Amino acid sequence: MAQLLPGSDLLVVPSYNADPRTLSCIDGLDSWAERHLVELRHLLHPGHRLVFVTPTPISEGCLEAVLKLMPAVPPSWLRERLQALCLHDHAPRPLTHKLLARPRLLEQLREQLRPGARLACYSVSPAEMALAQLLNLELEGTPASLSGLGSKAGSAEVFAQVGMPHPRTSLLCHSLEQLRDACTELLERHSDINSLVVKLNRMAGGRGNAPLELELQSWRLQPPLQRRQALEHALLHLEMPLPHWRDELLSNGAVAQELIDGRAGALSSPRMQLWIDGNGAARLVSTHEQWLGGPHGQSFKGCRFPARSVYREELMAMGERLGQHLAGLGCRGAVLLDVLARRQDKRWQLWAIEINLRKGGTTHPFQLAASATGGNFDRARGELRSADGSAVFYEASDELRMPHWHGLLPEQLLDDWVRRGLFFDSARRRGCIPHRLGALSEHGLLGATVLGRSRREASDLMRQMRRGPRQP
Repeated sequence: MAQLLPGSDLLVVPSYNADPRTLSCIDGLDSWAERHLVELRHLLHPGHRLVFVTPTPISEGCLEAVLKLMPAVPPSWLRERLQALCLHDHAPRPLTHKLLARPRLLEQLREQLRPGARLACYSVSPAEMALAQLLNLELEGTPASLSGLGSKAGSAEVFAQVGMPHPRTSLLCHSLEQLRDACTELLERHSDINSLVVKLNRMAGGRGNAPLELELQSWRLQPPLQRRQALEHALLHLEMPLPHWRDELLSNGAVAQELIDGRAGALSSPRMQLWIDGNGAARLVSTHEQWLGGPHGQSFKGCRFPARSVYREELMAMGERLGQHLAGLGCRGAVLLDVLARRQDKRWQLWAIEINLRKGGTTHPFQLAASATGGNFDRARGELRSADGSAVFYEASDELRMPHWHGLLPEQLLDDWVRRGLFFDSARRRGCIPHRLGALSEHGLLGATVLGRSRREASDLMRQMRRGPRQP
């Protein structure tokens, strides 16, 4: 990732930029900040300092678990240059907005951070741009002015420019009437489309995706007026996961898109991750298989590293091609490419689905795995190779939810992992690394990256971890 100069400072503000109503729908929202503890790796450089801003106190167990991943470095040596800055603010508002509303604290940070300090964040919005300007920080990520390239409509336009296979997509719509007309136009122009999905233009995590419930074979046989009425009815009763989705439609728009389904063969959802440095050089970081779930099977639930070998090379080539194009447009920092793969007649076909100009659910697991094993990404194999040259495998999830975890304290869970040999063992390079411990007791939620020396071992450890401990 980005290289810091000797003796430089890093301000980490893990802010999720969304409507407060959207944020209030996320269980254990404050615990998402724990994903960004992997930024502690910057403290491995002597003289570097890090200020980590959180809305609520960070889990001590999670902090300690990440500190212990640092190779042959005493945690006390790292803590001396780490400042955990808690705002004690539970309100469902973006963290950057909360920080900007505290002028005295901003003045203290301005005096504390040395020249050349950087701002690391989840994604870049106008709020992060304003914070960087106020504190005279170098900003890590794609400028907010280019954020549209990572929207649903923007992604489709980029794929068309680069010549990548992608689902047929409508123009951006800002009303139900426009969506109705866009759906009609898509279906009439492409008689081979079997299903449509409506996607809110700037919604992440699958919360803004909903299939259009319409039997298209019979719909195409109806007169124009009846087709129009049927589409209106389907849109009015769209089962969108986000309750206030119509307001989001008015403000940021939505698209109708061809839904690639599994009727013609098996489906999988790989993801390609890139990093574009400050000079515009794009490099591959990782490939993953995503686990999708939620109401319509379109929400990110976890991942497995690496992606399948049968299409990994084609996936990496797609990522490199996209990275060069986006770098030329001015994108910087983390870039994620979501892809859909479908097997038909023993051949896999890939479609580019979405660009994310932010850090995501596959970003921190790879960084954790690389830090924990001293590993580097091997482009030739598409694998993470540890310090001794062996391949590293892992599974990770931000949303492991177990009813019997409700009321369980983080210390109790970690004690159980140690007793059962599940906690990460740096000597054997296997075991579980936790995050989102702050959501464990209240919501029965946990995040974890589970490393193994084989794909099977990582899967077995994940299953064992999910089985216990249980509340008496």
